[in-house]
Amino acid sequence: MLGEATGGRRGLRLTARAVGLLRAAPGGAELIAALIAHGRLLLALRERSQARAALHEAVEHAERLGAVRLRRVAEDLLHEGGARRAGAPRTGPQALTDSERRIAGLAAEGRTNAEIAAALHLARRTVETHLTAAYRKLGITRRTQLPAALPPAPYHPAARAG
Repeated sequence: MLGEATGGRRGLRLTARAVGLLRAAPGGAELIAALIAHGRLLLALRERSQARAALHEAVEHAERLGAVRLRRVAEDLLHEGGARRAGAPRTGPQALTDSERRIAGLAAEGRTNAEIAAALHLARRTVETHLTAAYRKLGITRRTQLPAALPPAPYHPAARAG
């Protein structure tokens, strides 16, 4: 509670400490609440990847304990943080996020990571991260496999004009 009330980096340290202490303790609802508080602060500080890890852990613990309300809170925060809803496909073209699909499509057209980064105003590392996730979801290991792994882009007449 103190970590969440404090907020910021100091609050984040407090919630991380609470999570660490509660992992070693019996019980569970308190750990779930601490993971949710920690995930919420991480989201506020734009640490989405770490937030999702904490919140996924909270969902798993809540599922095991049957803590429906806490699970729903953690799932809602996961969704706010960019995670997919439960039941969303984890592999195949339908599992790609919009960003992964857009970047993989440009790579399949033969553009380099640097060209994609420049075209989309992203860091090259961001492009690499999205491509790595796309490869994993598509079950491929090489850039040359992208065209066959991706479904054809929908036809947009306006996109061909000009």
